[in-house]
Amino acid sequence: MDTITRLAALTLAVAAPLGFVGTAQAENTASIYGFVWNDADNDGIREVGEAPIAGHWMYIDGTNKAAQTDADGRYDITGLAAGSYVVGSADRSLSHGQGWTKQYFESRFNEATGKAKPIQVEAGQNYGMVNGGFVDAKIDTKVNQLFISNTSPKVGDVIDIVGSTVHNGNVYDQFGGQLTLPEGLRVVERLGGMPKYYETEPAGKVTGYYYDRKPANLPEWVGARVVVEKPLNGAEIKFEAWKGVFRNFDPNLSNDTETKTLTTS
Repeated sequence: MDTITRLAALTLAVAAPLGFVGTAQAENTASIYGFVWNDADNDGIREVGEAPIAGHWMYIDGTNKAAQTDADGRYDITGLAAGSYVVGSADRSLSHGQGWTKQYFESRFNEATGKAKPIQVEAGQNYGMVNGGFVDAKIDTKVNQLFISNTSPKVGDVIDIVGSTVHNGNVYDQFGGQLTLPEGLRVVERLGGMPKYYETEPAGKVTGYYYDRKPANLPEWVGARVVVEKPLNGAEIKFEAWKGVFRNFDPNLSNDTETKTLTTS
């Protein structure tokens, strides 16, 4: 091999890996940006006078890509390859008593999960505006109703006892409830739509809880169909509302429990 041929081969050998590096760098040139703000009126629209939120973490779901908002509430998540991504907005419920605002117009994040719909970006694209608002939680989780189908049953009768919880307010939240039954009532069937809190219920208890955050102002039920197995005289039946992540921001504790009595005829 002559000198010129050797030099050409050496040049190609050195340039080839450099070319691959350049290609890899070019593949990670996309970014996603947006703004995070205090959506005071919870309408999903960023308006004059609504303050930015600085120092808030935004992230790409399923990756280690994340960024904090600056003083203007802006974030930029950079170094992305072309592809589909789900942007997430960190939870502020426990730290600041705030929930994700109404998913509408400018606010792109689901009120229950804090995640946006999948976004497709191309190499070199700076995709925006993936904005997200937060609202101060105003919430009152309470017993909505305690219902007994027959308040003066006979021994041997089958009756239904159900309680309902509702969280009234402006944010999505977890919630549930617990029904406490007196000795002498035997559960034969679980009632209501709440998922079980305990896989095996404690004696005399029927429980339910939504771990996924649910919309406000919609009551949910949990209870039981029971057999009256012995005489009862003023036996107490109690239903307790169980709160979610905003429990510390609920100012009204007086409506968390309701009791009724049961006397056999």
